[in-house]
Amino acid sequence: MAAAIGTEITRGAGRARRWLEDNGLPHSDEIPLRASGSAFDEGGEYGVEIPVVNNFRVLEATLRLLREEGLPVTRFNETLGAFLLSDAEVADMLALCRESDVGMVFALGPRPEYDRKAAFYRGGFGASQGRRVNNNDALAQSAEEALRLAELGCRGLIAYDLGVIRMLSNMRQAGTLPADLMIKSSSHCIVSNPLTAQVYAETGANSVTVIHDVGLPVLQEMRRLAPRLTIDVPTDVYGSKGGFIRFYEVAELVQICAPMMLKIGASAQSHPHDPVNENTIRQRVQRVALCLEFLKKSDVEAKYISDLSPQRCVPVEA
Repeated sequence: MAAAIGTEITRGAGRARRWLEDNGLPHSDEIPLRASGSAFDEGGEYGVEIPVVNNFRVLEATLRLLREEGLPVTRFNETLGAFLLSDAEVADMLALCRESDVGMVFALGPRPEYDRKAAFYRGGFGASQGRRVNNNDALAQSAEEALRLAELGCRGLIAYDLGVIRMLSNMRQAGTLPADLMIKSSSHCIVSNPLTAQVYAETGANSVTVIHDVGLPVLQEMRRLAPRLTIDVPTDVYGSKGGFIRFYEVAELVQICAPMMLKIGASAQSHPHDPVNENTIRQRVQRVALCLEFLKKSDVEAKYISDLSPQRCVPVEA
């Protein structure tokens, strides 16, 4: 006869949970939340990252509005692919960021949406597999883009493929790419659990953008398993990706994930490929103000990232 059900809950997958816990691995979402106690090497627990700044016009307008509102920004993300921009426009964007003492992180291409050899990934099934690079020519072209951007003074790259990250890390170790180049994984890499985050850190990523809906216990275990990784957390999401806003969690995010980036402003758009106009930029800046207001009201004593941190990705002279 089976034992009567008592007041204590017996969890499913008990044997596996015990093994995972005994070996120091994530085993449950029901864990006590705690502050990481970590910070960037040069000081500060968090920075501010603004995505979809894909040309000089948008960059210039965003910087102007942020200055008018007295708001900080650590680094911007270009997200369509730097190969769609001329050397001159990339150089102008890097120069403006350098003069403004803010960072700029450019996305590498080619990606499946541009690559004639990757038609599978543009179909319904393939799209769900992420933006994988599926041919050697694309690897070479990604490496060439990295070299071009580094030579123009860029010190931050976004990659969409784990193999590309390994390649960039090898180039950096060999001195072919600058030692202070920051390698960041896109949310399209689907970093959705602590073990995946650990793999990206071990492969050479300095910074990962986690999948948008990752909960606090998962983020806490990511921080534990990858202690030197900068965790970039979207605080608000494009309408086409769910449209949710995590401003009431910002205080917990900063405490649990530090050192981390608050990735703010996506909810100003329905889709990342939507045209960006003045109204979109104003909404992005308003989201930054709101997010930081929620953090301030929480009374969490978190410090903004130090001006000395290489994670800011401030461009250098070409």
